Amino acid sequence: MKILLVTSNLPYPLTTGGKIRVWHLLQQIAQRHEVTLLSLLDSADDIQFLPELQPYCTRVETVVKQRRRPRGKLLLRLLWTMFKGQPPRNGIAYYGEMKRKVQEIASDHSFDIIHVEGSYMAPYIEFMANADSAARLITLSDVGAIQCERILKVESDLWGRFWTWLDWFFLRRWEPTYLARHFDKCIVVSPIDEALLRQANPALDLVVVPNGVDTARYDLLPEVPASKDVLFIGKMSYVPNVDGATFFCQEIFPLIKQRVPGTRLLIVGQSPTETVRTLASDDVIVTGYVESVIPYYQQALVSIVPLRAGGGTRLKILESMAMGRPVVSTTLGCEGLAVTHGENILVADDPADFATQTIRLLSDAELRRRLVVNGRWLVETTYDWQVIAQQLLQIYGEAGSKSCLTLRQPNGTVAPFQDRPCK
Repeated sequence: MKILLVTSNLPYPLTTGGKIRVWHLLQQIAQRHEVTLLSLLDSADDIQFLPELQPYCTRVETVVKQRRRPRGKLLLRLLWTMFKGQPPRNGIAYYGEMKRKVQEIASDHSFDIIHVEGSYMAPYIEFMANADSAARLITLSDVGAIQCERILKVESDLWGRFWTWLDWFFLRRWEPTYLARHFDKCIVVSPIDEALLRQANPALDLVVVPNGVDTARYDLLPEVPASKDVLFIGKMSYVPNVDGATFFCQEIFPLIKQRVPGTRLLIVGQSPTETVRTLASDDVIVTGYVESVIPYYQQALVSIVPLRAGGGTRLKILESMAMGRPVVSTTLGCEGLAVTHGENILVADDPADFATQTIRLLSDAELRRRLVVNGRWLVETTYDWQVIAQQLLQIYGEAGSKSCLTLRQPNGTVAPFQDRPCK
């Protein structure tokens, strides 16, 4: 089949969870189908990474995001976006050149499937009128309204809170309604997200395709018995990660150091904010962007996920399990993953309890061994990308083989397309 994959970022280099997901699934999809990739680029410099993607794509098209759009035009775009009942972030993700590129590709090619990544990219589907015979799929890495609601609880910047609140206000109704109207199937990454969206709009055709990890690439790392390093990985400009790092440093880490002197915290991830950089000290290492996270996993004894906000599921937990680093997480941090406290992970929400669970892992080699063995088994059997790709390929097969596609109507009902041919 011919597939058009539309993404908000080039899925390489592998610097974020979203890029990692698209990259690994793309490799698997390309073994069976012809893929045209259309991506927004953060900067023109990203063009250097196209050779990494070309072996898996029959065609790669890109549009560079305009970093300095005229303020007046951007404000008008945001106002127009909200006038249509859409969240402001949709307006920020809109680029006229991307619209023209979408129209051009849709008119030049006959696709069996159009697959869009992210709800804020969803409106581009309206410019693909010439691809009406294609099945339309969309992947959500999280439920937008829930993510914004949680971020509001931890966001301290007033301007950031204002824009997050606006997104939340519109996403509550727009996301479940619009996706049901314009897409044949909505892919989410966890059963929790599926339940939340189904509650918001029962007309949505939902399916879970979880996040994963490349267990072939990541071997179990030998433990460094003398290490007392604790590792927190993530993009450090993302509000939930900033809050998690601050929360751990201020409320949890002092309790750990009292009982396990010499413990260090490694905060590893690109674009650390000023808030994160000020956490750095003799025993808190803030790295910024690194070429590879593996050396930091090698030197760490424990991996932590002290999140109090966010959505979707955390690839960092699966990555830690694949490499043999036991994990302590909040309930929200491991939300949506098939993990069990005491079996393959330790879960704690209260600062004192989180500190206690971390100390247990730093002090108990047998507990670490049990969690490592069970965690590795979990990712090999449930969360390996090859296993997950088979689920997506099955969805593609079902979508592409429908004798007549259906369209979600504005009232939420399902009716056959009358203005486009059946397959």
